[in-house]
Amino acid sequence: MPFDSEGMFSRLHNWEDDRINDIDIVTDHMDEEDDNFAEGLSQCFLKNGNSQMEGNFNAGNFKLMNVADGALPSDAVNRSQLDNITSENSSLLKEVMNTLFKVGDIKASTIAENHDNWLLCDGQAVSRSDYADLFALIGDSFGEGNGVTTFNVPDYRGKFLRGLGGDSEDDIYTTQEESLPDIEAKLTSLGDGSNGTFYTADGAFGDLASPTSYTHGGGSSARAATMYNSVTFKASRDSEIYGASEHVTPINQAVNFFIKAKKEE
Repeated sequence: MPFDSEGMFSRLHNWEDDRINDIDIVTDHMDEEDDNFAEGLSQCFLKNGNSQMEGNFNAGNFKLMNVADGALPSDAVNRSQLDNITSENSSLLKEVMNTLFKVGDIKASTIAENHDNWLLCDGQAVSRSDYADLFALIGDSFGEGNGVTTFNVPDYRGKFLRGLGGDSEDDIYTTQEESLPDIEAKLTSLGDGSNGTFYTADGAFGDLASPTSYTHGGGSSARAATMYNSVTFKASRDSEIYGASEHVTPINQAVNFFIKAKKEE
């Protein structure tokens, strides 16, 4: 009675047919069945683990019962161990969380308040002793708190976080103020100095101001002249995104930033 390729038992003989056909079951017949059964089990596993499995074991939708707690990385685990990993008091879960998230890590969330050893990055002052690991990491670089017992966490409200390096600030503690490149433009005029005429203005340049008449020279050489004395520039004439905000504002969606402040204990 060995296992087949799917891990199921197969029989070489049908004892019911033997009985119907009046075939005697003799000792050597039973010995053959026992040998086949032993060989089939040996091909899968032995109770003491001396023989390794050579194929998958099909339990036929039945349970494997009384399985001990897995200890080695390659061990199977039982239901009790799986239940414990979701418990708040599970040392295994804490170990996993401390591996995934280190003190000082930053995350974005829709949660609005401090939670589970994560502190909202709103510049709040917190205890140097309660959050000793975080204080050892960032010190008073984001604010010294009261200078004795507290320190400040980062304040990321209204800020975009940016990778350090390139043309960012030289450290992660300094806020880089907003800025824009300068805008330069030029208009060229034609004329003899007494009656200059500008080229047509377009884009961010507005129409020329109304001309101003004046008298050039005096006496017999006096003559009337017209001077264009101003040109306007307004970027919103070229694109409606200009003037829509008082700040440099790319398209965005607000979230809350949190800093990992303490290990799971």
